[in-house]
Amino acid sequence: MKRLIQKKQTALMLFLAAAIFIQSCNNSKNEIEQEHDTIKAEVITLQPTDAVINKAFPTSLQGKDNIQLRPQISGYIDKIYVDEGAYVKAGQALFSINASVYREQKNTALASLAMAKSQLESSKLELDKYKVLSENNVVADFQYQKAKTEYENAKAALKQQETLVASADVNLGFTVVKAPVSGYIGRIPNRQGALVGPNDAQALTTLSQVSEIYAYFSVSENEILKINASRPGSTLLEKLKSFQDVTLLLSDGSTYNHLGKIDMMDGQFDATTGSVILRASFPNPEKLLRTGNTGRVVLKSTEQNVYKIPLLATYELQDKLMVGLLDSSNQMQRIALKDYIKSDDFYIVKSGFNPGDQVIANELASIPENATISPKVNP
Repeated sequence: MKRLIQKKQTALMLFLAAAIFIQSCNNSKNEIEQEHDTIKAEVITLQPTDAVINKAFPTSLQGKDNIQLRPQISGYIDKIYVDEGAYVKAGQALFSINASVYREQKNTALASLAMAKSQLESSKLELDKYKVLSENNVVADFQYQKAKTEYENAKAALKQQETLVASADVNLGFTVVKAPVSGYIGRIPNRQGALVGPNDAQALTTLSQVSEIYAYFSVSENEILKINASRPGSTLLEKLKSFQDVTLLLSDGSTYNHLGKIDMMDGQFDATTGSVILRASFPNPEKLLRTGNTGRVVLKSTEQNVYKIPLLATYELQDKLMVGLLDSSNQMQRIALKDYIKSDDFYIVKSGFNPGDQVIANELASIPENATISPKVNP
C-alpha cells in the first residue's frame, strides 16, 4: 500500500513537472513570436518645411579667351622668349621667326619705291615742259596730253610701290609673334630652329586669359521647362540669370570661394541628348582655375511646404524609390515616393505625406512588410 502511494506521488510530480515545462515552452514561444512581430526601429516624424534645393551639374572650365597662336609667315624659329606655363602681358614678344628673307623683301620694295619717285619727278618735269609749249602753240596739244598720262602712270606706280613697302613692313612685323591678350602660355611643341608656317596643323602655343572663367554645363529640356515655370523674369535668359548664388564645386569636392552667374544659353538644344548648354562665369582673381579644370555647377532654389526625407530612409525597388510609412497601429507599409527632387543628402518631396507622418529612418530593406514597429524617434 505504501509503495502504491509512493508511485502515485511520483507520477503526480512528473505530471506537474511536464505541465510546467510545457507552459514554459509556450511562454517562450509567445515571447519569441511577440519579439518577432514587433521590431524596434528608428523613425522620423515628418513636418512640412522650407528647403533649399541644390542641383549639381558636371562642368568643364575654360578661360575667357583661349587663343591658338599661329605664325602668319613661314620661317625658322630664331628665338623663344617665354617658357611653358608663364604669365605674359598683352603685346609681349613670345617668338621670333628668322627675318632675313622679309628684310630683303623690304629693301627691294624700298629700292623700287625710290625708282618710282624718281620716275614721277621726271614725268612731272616733262608735263610742265609740254604744258608751257602747248600753251604757246609750239607743240600740239597731243604731246601735252601724252605727258599728262605718263605723269598719272608714274603717280600710280609710286602708290603701288608704297603699298609693297607697307606689305613688306607687315611681313617683317610678323617675324615677332606677340601676345594679343594677357594670360598663361600653354605647351610649346616647336623649339628653336623648327620650320613653322601659317598652315601648320599644330599651333605655336595656346594663350589662355583666365581673369574670368567660363563654366559650361548641360541642362535637360525638362529642367529648363521647370525653370521657365518657376523662376522670376520675362524671358528665359532673365529667369536663368535670376540664380544669384551660383556655386562651383571643384574636382576634390571643395567649394570655390567666388560666386558666379549664368550669362549665356546656347541657341539650340542637342537633339541627341535633349539638353542645352548653359554658361556660368566666375571671377578668378587668384588665378586658381585654368582651362581644362572640371567640377560641378550648383544651382540653388527654395521650395516651400515640402518634406525632407534622408537618402538613408529609402531604397530602390523595381525602379521605384520606397519608404516605410507607419500607420496608426504602427504597422509599416512600403510606399513609392512621387514628385520628389534629390538635393544633397535628402529627397525633397512635395506631396504624398501629411504632417506628423512617421517613416523608417534606416535599414528599411531588412524590415518585412506590415511589421509592427516599436518606434525609436530619430531627432
